[in-house]
Amino acid sequence: MTDPTVSDEETMTEGAAAAQEAGVGREFLRVSLEDLAEAMETRQSEYANPDEPLKFKIYRGLPRRPLTTRVPGVLGAVEALDDPALSTLLRYGYGISRQEFDTNGTWPYHRMVASARCLFAVQLYVCLADGVYHYDAPHHALVLLREGDHRPLLARATGTAGAPPEAVFVLSGLFAKAAYIYRDYAYRLCTQEAGLLTGNLDLVARAMGLRARVHHQFLDEPVNKLLGLDPDEEPALVVLPLHLAGAGAGDPRRTETETAAALSATVDPIEPQVVRSGLAVARACPRLTAVNRASFRTDTAGFAAAEPAPPVRPAVAVGSGREPLALPATEVPDPDLAQVLRSRDSGPGIFRPVASRVDGLALWARLARTRTGVGSDAVPAGAPVPVEVYLTVADLIGVPAGCYRLDPATGALHPVGPGSPTGPGTDALTAIERVTIPGPVFQHMNAVVHLVVDRDWAFDTFGDRGYRVLNQEAGLLAHRVCVAAAAQGLSGRIVNAYHAEGVRAVLGLTEERYAPVFQILLARTGPGGRVIVPVEPEAAE
Repeated sequence: MTDPTVSDEETMTEGAAAAQEAGVGREFLRVSLEDLAEAMETRQSEYANPDEPLKFKIYRGLPRRPLTTRVPGVLGAVEALDDPALSTLLRYGYGISRQEFDTNGTWPYHRMVASARCLFAVQLYVCLADGVYHYDAPHHALVLLREGDHRPLLARATGTAGAPPEAVFVLSGLFAKAAYIYRDYAYRLCTQEAGLLTGNLDLVARAMGLRARVHHQFLDEPVNKLLGLDPDEEPALVVLPLHLAGAGAGDPRRTETETAAALSATVDPIEPQVVRSGLAVARACPRLTAVNRASFRTDTAGFAAAEPAPPVRPAVAVGSGREPLALPATEVPDPDLAQVLRSRDSGPGIFRPVASRVDGLALWARLARTRTGVGSDAVPAGAPVPVEVYLTVADLIGVPAGCYRLDPATGALHPVGPGSPTGPGTDALTAIERVTIPGPVFQHMNAVVHLVVDRDWAFDTFGDRGYRVLNQEAGLLAHRVCVAAAAQGLSGRIVNAYHAEGVRAVLGLTEERYAPVFQILLARTGPGGRVIVPVEPEAAE
């Protein structure tokens, strides 16, 4: 795919420049969201696929730092990110939660966050005062990639100053783990899942008295070089510094401009021995490669954060019977996050709801809290990220059936969509079912959540990197939705197989700038035909 006489850096720079001119981020969103037939035309079977990679990334010949398997059953604040606290954070952040036994063994491992077909393409790296590590989930250990304190370099790469963090997590997308089935479409899955994992790490850190700051914007070349990553095959996607709550005064911006080339020159290259598996993505996935390269940042002067414009919403006529529903003053205690994460699931392979009675007011209150407390470099401090929650209610105690937009400021439910005197709730759920690719069973569905983003805001602000920002910010919120559902005993199934234009029509969205990037089915589900064994942590002393 590349000219062997040209360096990798020159090739990526030229490719990124050409892609920027073409606006490949917007085009990739169009294909991956609006045109499922085109997005799936190169999809491969997951069964007997010769390109299938190993279930986990494996390093050879590197020092390993075992983590204690004795972690608390209930999360609580810590005074320092010592070894027990780090073990707890990683165990509940991205550890293995269940092991599945079935006839073909294609989905054997489940973790604390959702993943398309349990592929778990996102990798987690941990940068501490003594070195840079890869998190080895099946063995619950850290693999040392390089020694030394490189947290200051990551601060420079994110263009921030201030007190050094306790740790910096870096999330990458190991494309081959999803691309062996989905080819170019794997970029959507990896960026979504980077958001899901970011959302979980933030929740667990918060429960432990830590605060996280989400950085979608950073200088890619030095970060990838620090971790020994091939930027075409496994680029860094999110940088997540973690501070003890109350430590420092936030993350002020650096006044001087950093360049990727200059900062990368300060990093010695490493080539850790990795067990190679799967297809070569740069050759097999030209669209994925183009949009990935187009997103790279070359200097911190190009970092941006824009205040979202308030969306223009069609008014609901007073007296129409469709006035907003004010959030009731319902006392809903915070759940035991550790237990909720251990029990969270996406339902059986075929999503089959069972008839159930669910407290809709409690679920509503939990959903209303999903928007609070996340720090992100996508917006100015205190500004909301333009990701909105839409709730289609089918059967929830205390909430009338219908389609609603959840007001992020007040928690009110605003009726949306065309409505129908013959039954807006039933018609709305049926309409959602009709624009969803057949597979899930909608009978006995309790509710469906859609996460809607402002695509114009993302691409106007971040250029082609806006694709990452949209999916990762929505993924962060999607995980919180799934946790809120799990606290009510519901499975949350993320389904990408829907027709976006049809969803827009059901939700009453008249402008194409508003894109439904997540669809999450909420219901109680039966066990399916699988044997799943929980992987419970040992009790801490």
